[in-house]
Amino acid sequence: MRGVAAIMMAAALAGCAAGGGPASPAPGTASQAPLSILQDFPQAPQTPALPKGPITKIVIGSCLNEEWNRNQTALERMTAEKADLAILMGDNVYGSATEDDPELSDLRASYWQQARRKEFAGLVSSTPTLAIWDDHDFGKNDGGGADYPGREVAQKMFDAFWRVAPDDPRAHPNGVYGAWTIGPKGQRVQILLLDTRYWRSPLKPTDQRNAKGKERYLEDSTPGKTILGEGQWRWLEAQLKQPADLRLVVSSIQLVALGHGYEKWGNFPPERARFFDLVRTTGAKGVVVLSGDRHYSAINAEPAAAPYPIYDFTSSAINMPWGAGEGETLPTMVTPGYTQENYGVVSIDWAGRTVTLEARDKAGARVFARVVPFAEIGLGGA
Repeated sequence: MRGVAAIMMAAALAGCAAGGGPASPAPGTASQAPLSILQDFPQAPQTPALPKGPITKIVIGSCLNEEWNRNQTALERMTAEKADLAILMGDNVYGSATEDDPELSDLRASYWQQARRKEFAGLVSSTPTLAIWDDHDFGKNDGGGADYPGREVAQKMFDAFWRVAPDDPRAHPNGVYGAWTIGPKGQRVQILLLDTRYWRSPLKPTDQRNAKGKERYLEDSTPGKTILGEGQWRWLEAQLKQPADLRLVVSSIQLVALGHGYEKWGNFPPERARFFDLVRTTGAKGVVVLSGDRHYSAINAEPAAAPYPIYDFTSSAINMPWGAGEGETLPTMVTPGYTQENYGVVSIDWAGRTVTLEARDKAGARVFARVVPFAEIGLGGA
């Protein structure tokens, strides 16, 4: 679908009832910016249709800078994997807006630049690709929608760039979450893309910047604070009740990890606990979490999260490594972290009944891997 058509669709959807959470920005804010700023908006290449048969390999990644001086070698390796599916888990452009720019011109420019990168185009045009946003394609560093008036314009940009058609599962008026189930019975993979930005409440700033475990933010259990918003929570509950043989829950920020003071679900302990409770009460089996954001890769696990352990495979960064994660050890980590450019591979062995979570460097070499038997995540043995 062409960019203008996508924006017309998004504008129509904006008149629908909200999914729950904070009120929409007041008139006169960035959400009221004229749609003309989105005309002739850049688009990602048309991606192939999602597969209908069994999925055995998925490539994942996050933190992808569009600037010319940033190499995208890892994207070329992801393309060479010839995977059944690619999932870009947020920060797919780096265009954070400023408060005095209601047209989000920097974010628009970043999308234009990414659309011109041949490595990006090579992956998206050859491998069926799904995308979710994080803070930098949402438009505000560490931002949440509760205190960010640009969220509606940012969503229209996302919808236009990623060709979100009216029948796309992400075509919500308030947020870009969506669900897909791929494969025949007995080999069904449910992909759940969560939106951890649109409805998220403000974070509690640290009282001791850069102190271990308190680097940027503190835990906040204030009643009513949310990551997903009530509408998305209700949607997630309904999705977890749908039949599936393996469920991959994609969260742009780490869901399981504890022990650091950057963004994570643990900033709001009741929300983290609510996710695990929902897995229990819905009886959903085979839940594995995929996340990004941290500028390094690692696997975290919560052994007592549900009737089975829940693993969270963080894959970051495609080309934006950052030294803050160097040597980080957390009580939830089950692999060491890897802080250089990398991507992730999720391999599903239906006959052997295992799922392998593997980090690879930008040249495609294995960095670490964890083989998770289906039986360990509630799916039964061979």
